[in-house]
Amino acid sequence: MTSEALARAMGSADDTGLGRTVERTPTALLTGSTDGIGAAAAVELGARGWKVYVHGRDRRRGESVADRIRAAAGEAEFLRADLASPAAVRDLAATVRDRTDRLDTLVLNAALAREECRLAWDGVEETFAVNQLAPYLLAHELASLLRASAPARVVVTSSAVHSRGDLDLEEGIDCTGDYDALDAYARSKLANLLFAVELADRFGDVGVSVNAFHPGFVPGSGLYRHVGPLFRVVVTAARVLPFVATSVAEGAEGIVHLSDSTAVEDVTGAYFHGTERTEPDPRVGDPELRARLWSTCATLAGVDPDWP
Repeated sequence: MTSEALARAMGSADDTGLGRTVERTPTALLTGSTDGIGAAAAVELGARGWKVYVHGRDRRRGESVADRIRAAAGEAEFLRADLASPAAVRDLAATVRDRTDRLDTLVLNAALAREECRLAWDGVEETFAVNQLAPYLLAHELASLLRASAPARVVVTSSAVHSRGDLDLEEGIDCTGDYDALDAYARSKLANLLFAVELADRFGDVGVSVNAFHPGFVPGSGLYRHVGPLFRVVVTAARVLPFVATSVAEGAEGIVHLSDSTAVEDVTGAYFHGTERTEPDPRVGDPELRARLWSTCATLAGVDPDWP
């Protein structure tokens, strides 16, 4: 176990009553960790001594990542769930609550980008549903476990493309108007940042930090498997252009840093580019926009907005 993982474990371990503490294994749930930066981060955390709940839709890839974590001397378990279904999100959270009494870090990393508009969650555009509503509902369902595990962390994967996003909550999250895949993705990433900052504010000083980060443009990520042929050509070209693409390993550094580094243990409500703190789009600082998004997500997810 690395020094930082050990510090995390010892800092919240139970006292034995004998003047010492008991080392325990820090635990994380990483959504979207069967490939790309999620898989790389999961393996790295496992190598640092974490128990990792690997999440995804593909059991073969998920079990492969879990095997890699075990080979690196970590603990791992694969949990399958399709985040396009709110029932599946609730089932995923229930499984985690059943299998562990602590959750040190919740990494909300799963995302998709669609070339065509599809509906999920009973009429919500799928990119918004998977990239924003699913993280919102999963955090809601695991909020009590995070509070009980304090100090705990939530890490949200956003993107620099959030600055392009137009958060139209009335007409922008269905398939009735013109649809642009990049616009839909940017909208969801802006929502991720607004959600992360609002959640950080709502957790307050209970010991649960929430931070978001931009991993860089990672063409090796599985994110782009559903985009159209033209964009796939762009992604392929970016792999070989210098100073354009970020490797999967480099993109995963932000997840690992925000999950495990003692350097950010007192930081919350912040936005990072990789491991470096930076400033998001000014709209992220708008409390009214954050509150409007929060209320909309609560309605669409079918939960009381007064949480955590």
